[in-house]
Amino acid sequence: MFPAFWLGSGVLSASLLVFGITTSLTVQLVVWLIRQGYTGRAFWKNVAVMMIVSLVITAAHLLQVALWAVALLMTQEVSTFETAFYCSAEHYTALGYGNVTLSERWRLLGPLETINGVLLFGLSTAVMFAVMSRLITNRLQLQDDDWVDSSSK
Repeated sequence: MFPAFWLGSGVLSASLLVFGITTSLTVQLVVWLIRQGYTGRAFWKNVAVMMIVSLVITAAHLLQVALWAVALLMTQEVSTFETAFYCSAEHYTALGYGNVTLSERWRLLGPLETINGVLLFGLSTAVMFAVMSRLITNRLQLQDDDWVDSSSK
């Protein structure tokens, strides 16, 4: 149990660090886009921002799955990266098919990866909500400014 706990804790820590960096860079990108005036009135520009954020976050999740897959390969629980990636994705998403099972020695990796996935899906949701909220606020503010300008004439 202890080897799985230590390996899982290490992978979990690395995963949180990588996702934290990705999230920070994503927020900086969105701030830059907003300051450049890219968002606001244009519907499709706002859609593009949300698509970019969604794609970056999806890539970050896939990177986390790959990180856990490498850990599974290191334990020699699976023989190929494809199988390791599938098993990892199953645990990360809490899908629970159970058609790839880990030995008793390493089975704690599954729940640790699930904790990781649940935490990061929550963080992803929060980031996407924050970005969408900011886009809505900007759009409403610009519409209010237009209304004030037109009513003062």
